[in-house]
Amino acid sequence: MANGGILPLILLLELSSGSYGLQHIVGDSIWSIPPTNDFYTNWSSSNSFHIGDTLYFDFDSGLYDVIQVSRGEFDSCTGNQAFKAFMDGPAIFALSRKGVFYFICNVSNYCDLGQKVSVIVDHQNYSMDSSGPSPSPLPDFRPQTPPATSPFSSQSPDHGTIRE
Repeated sequence: MANGGILPLILLLELSSGSYGLQHIVGDSIWSIPPTNDFYTNWSSSNSFHIGDTLYFDFDSGLYDVIQVSRGEFDSCTGNQAFKAFMDGPAIFALSRKGVFYFICNVSNYCDLGQKVSVIVDHQNYSMDSSGPSPSPLPDFRPQTPPATSPFSSQSPDHGTIRE
């Protein structure tokens, strides 16, 4: 297949799979020390997260990190037994299952200053038959053909006059 046909094929396969997700920019801004300790908690509670969504942590490498941790480590702001660590930004985390996910920044005391977030992922994913957002319809690329004229039509092709 020519290169020009691969991207539309991939897009069509992705749309026909019936599921897709949203990308959430964590905090609706850069991942950094927040202005208030409950900033990320408020952000998380004002969003809905579903299987298939992704979290986008926008941060500069070396200044911050993102560590996925247990509930206990989230509460105590420690990342000694991390499930996953993202040291280079930006980082994208796929929400692939139902449950609660916990993330902290393990640099200095940034977690204690509020740079941590938990998200609750609903069991539902987005699908074509759900009440969630629906994709735009695909354009119709079929060639347009004029309607056929019948020899028995009461109108002739010359300006619609009736022949007798």
